[in-house]
Amino acid sequence: MIAATIDWDALLDVLWTAVLGGLGVTAAYGVAILGVTRAVDFSRDGRSLEATLFGVLGAIAMVAVVGSVVFGIVVLTSK
Repeated sequence: MIAATIDWDALLDVLWTAVLGGLGVTAAYGVAILGVTRAVDFSRDGRSLEATLFGVLGAIAMVAVVGSVVFGIVVLTSK
């Protein structure tokens, strides 16, 4: 009786988006931290090309994190 009242499609949508969002944002934040720390380390060693590449990687990952947070806020406020 209870199983008939559960919308399984909606429940599965919530589950996969939560897992994807949780893992994706966490991974992007980890890449941002990696990029920034490696950029600082390489710039201290005088390796400017590698520092620039890791800095760009960190910046792109941070833009992805901020973008996903803004997207989440927009979705929450629009419903």
